[in-house]
Amino acid sequence: MRAARIALALAITCGSVPAQNAPPPRAPAVTREMREARHRLVLIQTRAVAYFHSMDSIEERLRAQGMVLHPETVVLRVRIEAELGEARAALDQDDLATAGEALDQAQALVDRLAAKLEG
Repeated sequence: MRAARIALALAITCGSVPAQNAPPPRAPAVTREMREARHRLVLIQTRAVAYFHSMDSIEERLRAQGMVLHPETVVLRVRIEAELGEARAALDQDDLATAGEALDQAQALVDRLAAKLEG
């Protein structure tokens, strides 16, 4: 009886050792499409931030003259930030379709902002 308990204890102990030494589960492989989407996000974010800095500079000059930016321009900034946030969240969830839609929308909004600031 004692030998059976020892054998059982050894079996349980030895049986759990391989599980402890097993490698951790691998993270899902990053696909080429995912890398490209993340790269596109960075490019759009960089361009947006550059225009945001320009907006800030223009806003300071206008404020010194007692004026403000047109509300539509301010709304564009908020919408760009929201679309970029949505794209980031979708990429974090590996949802390429939603990320692509948000990136397309963000790109279009950045283009509109550029036209307003450069016009």
